[in-house]
Order: sequence, then C-alpha cells, then structure tokens
Amino acid sequence: MSKTLASYYQQAYACEHKHFNQCFYCGCEATERDHCPPLHMLQSIIDLGEEADFISIAACYECNALLHNERLMTIDERFTKLKKKLSNKYAKALRVYNMWEENELSEMSDEFAHSIQAGMKLGKEASERLAFTGFTYATEEARVTVREKTKEFDVEGTVFTDFKEALNYCINELKVQKSDFYKILVEDYNGDFNRALSQYRHRHNKVTTASDGNSLIKDFAKQHKQNSDFVTRTVKHFINKDPSLTTEAALEKLYNNYIKK
Repeated sequence: MSKTLASYYQQAYACEHKHFNQCFYCGCEATERDHCPPLHMLQSIIDLGEEADFISIAACYECNALLHNERLMTIDERFTKLKKKLSNKYAKALRVYNMWEENELSEMSDEFAHSIQAGMKLGKEASERLAFTGFTYATEEARVTVREKTKEFDVEGTVFTDFKEALNYCINELKVQKSDFYKILVEDYNGDFNRALSQYRHRHNKVTTASDGNSLIKDFAKQHKQNSDFVTRTVKHFINKDPSLTTEAALEKLYNNYIKK
C-alpha cells in the first residue's frame, strides 16, 4: 500500500463499544478495512478532481470483496450497493427461508428436509445481515450519526418490522398465492408490499377474467350448437376492434349478427 495514497483516507471507528470489530455494512465480524473510494482507484479519482468521502471503515471479508471494484464515492452509496449485492448473492437462500417453516420439515424426506433446513439457516443469516443498519462512527474530523432504525414493511396500513412476518400476513390474511406473490414482491418491486399486492391482484384478476371468459364461450357454443373455435375467434375479433367490449357483450353481438334468425 502506498503511504502517499493511504494518507488521503481518514480512519472511521465505531462510537459504541458494542459495534467494535463489527462490519459496518452487515454486522459480521470485521477483518478488513473498506476504502471509500477504493484504494486502487484513488489515483484516477484524484487526477479527475472527483469528490469523495475518503474514509476507511471496518468491514468483513465478504463485504470488502463485494465492494472492491465499486467506484462509489460515499459510504451511503456503498452501503446501499452492498445490500443489493447481498440480496442478489443469497436470493435462493432468502427464498427458502421466507417460503418454508420449520414445522413443514417433518413432512419431507430426510434428504430434502436437510437441504431445506440448510437453506433456511443460510437465508436467516442473510436476512439478518440485510437488516443491519450500520452504526454511528467517528473520524479525526467529524462524528457521523447513523440512524439505527429498524426497517419497516407497510402492508396496506399494517406495519411490520420483519419481512417474513409481513409476507406471512399477506399469505394467511390476504390470501395471496405464496410463490407467485414472492416473485413479484422481490424481483419486480424490491420488497415494496403495497405495490406488489396491487400488481398481484391486477394479474390475478386478468387470469380470473380470462378463465371466466373461456367458460362463457364454451357454454355459449354448446347452447347454440356452434363450433367453439369459431366462437372464440369471433369474440376475439370483436374485442380487438372494440376493446371496451366485455366477453358477454361480444357474445351478444355474435348472436345478433350470425345466429339470431
């Protein structure tokens, strides 16, 4: 390490004893120092006159490695990026942890139960690391207060402090389908329950409407002794020409135009 470049960084240390030797990003044991911005990028940053925090802070080996090549200039940016990287890296384990319960393991084969249990354990650890909020730290020049506020998950006005509890509420009380909703929640809306619920219901209603429409077409074809493919094609043609038409209205139009004598 170049002493000249290293001198640009101020050492940041936890202000409270309970956070000594803890990774600022995830709460695990700290074995490294994360440099903000990365030390190997510093010369080009200086040459370009870019602004940065120029702080080194306690980090675990994994978080330090994940942030090594991230050209992010502030601790806040690095903190946010790290959480996204952890979420992506442990996505499968997090899914297992959030989707399964301990009381379900007894119903599985020993091999499958062991695999799920290992995934749940890893997923729980990842969940706790993602929930870690950092800590107040000090440098030679300043004290930076980090609000150690527990993350909250709002589900239509009901607030939870645990992601899995919020998810189970949606499954048990709001009756969403577990795997479909989880995919929308995590992959499409980054844990925003209200937006995910809105999209889930929109998709579910479309599927229900399509299913109901198919039933109406089948019943119509049988009642009027028409080929069901002909009825389906005609209904789709009418609706494509006039999207405001419902299936019932399109069937009524078909009846009046082609069947009624």
